[in-house]
Amino acid sequence: MRYLRLCIGFFLLFGALYVIVVEQMTGASSNAFINAPLLTARAPVAGDVALPDRVPGAVIKKGTMLFSVEDARADRVRLDDLRLERDLLAADLERHEAERDTRQDALRWIEKTAGKYAAGRTRELEVVAGVPSSGPNTPSRSATEANTGLEDESKLATDEDGPGRFLELSGAFLDGAAGNFDDVETLQLQAARNAVFLDESAGAAWNMALRQREAETSLALVEADIARTQDQLAAYEARIERELSSLVSLRGDTLASPINGVLWQELTANGVNVQRGDPIMNIADCASVLVTLSVSETIYNSLSTGDAATFRPLGGDRVMQGTVARLAGSGAASVYEGMAVAPSEEHLQRYDVALVVPELRASPAEGCSIGRTGRVFFDDRPLDILWKFWE
Repeated sequence: MRYLRLCIGFFLLFGALYVIVVEQMTGASSNAFINAPLLTARAPVAGDVALPDRVPGAVIKKGTMLFSVEDARADRVRLDDLRLERDLLAADLERHEAERDTRQDALRWIEKTAGKYAAGRTRELEVVAGVPSSGPNTPSRSATEANTGLEDESKLATDEDGPGRFLELSGAFLDGAAGNFDDVETLQLQAARNAVFLDESAGAAWNMALRQREAETSLALVEADIARTQDQLAAYEARIERELSSLVSLRGDTLASPINGVLWQELTANGVNVQRGDPIMNIADCASVLVTLSVSETIYNSLSTGDAATFRPLGGDRVMQGTVARLAGSGAASVYEGMAVAPSEEHLQRYDVALVVPELRASPAEGCSIGRTGRVFFDDRPLDILWKFWE
């Protein structure tokens, strides 16, 4: 029994010494801390900055308004010029529309007058020729209509189809009907019924037709001017809308957080006038946290990117798995530019390593424990099985 107790004691002593020695010789970092890159939010426009009431370290979720900038002295000259040009075009449009209405009235008067003139002259020739007003080539009309000129003028060439009808009727008459008459009066009457006036009245009738054509042409030109002015007004309205949008962005803007993180540092005070591009605040990106650490040269040379490692925060029993993401070497001060936590002088004298721990990035919207320290191990240790059992 004495020898059994001696063997058990020797075995326990040897095991304790083995654990102590191996634990000390296991590849591990001298120090490690949680770090994160910083996002610098800059002023999108020049103006006075307005910062919400937040304390450093406040959790900021994606889409949260970071700050706003307003400039009441934005240049409005271009917008005023566009509005002036638009108003001038609107005045031109009103003038063109008034001119169109006037020419439409004139055209209606010419059409009506030409129709009445043709109807009256035709009736006059009927009286001279002694032909009743209702014949085979003319519609029947009452004496009162013939004497007053209030007959259905829509059936007359000059009032129905305009000057083009003159040419059609007169052409048909001259092609076939002109040689079938024995006296001048009948010939003149039939020609008048076909919009051809053979006596001294021909000049006045054709003058009315030409005036009607000129009025129609002028009216079409005015309507073309109206359409062009309306298109120009639409173009100016679109330009004014774009200028207003640009002016709004120049007069002020708000900036929303593109990431989940924490407010790390405000770089200016509330109400300060800033220029476009000036830094306003730093946001720590919790979705991109790293564990940065330093190791001895021997351990550093044994590592490769992608190697597995474990991170254990100090003051807790939690063990997190990670992989080596960056081997920066000694004097790696430049890689910490734009990071939340800068390394110490002792850290820079050793060899820098960065570790990606997915578990730390699992809930970026809840913030991140930047600056918390711990240790990183690159080899399996005798007590790992106990830690796993404890977890």
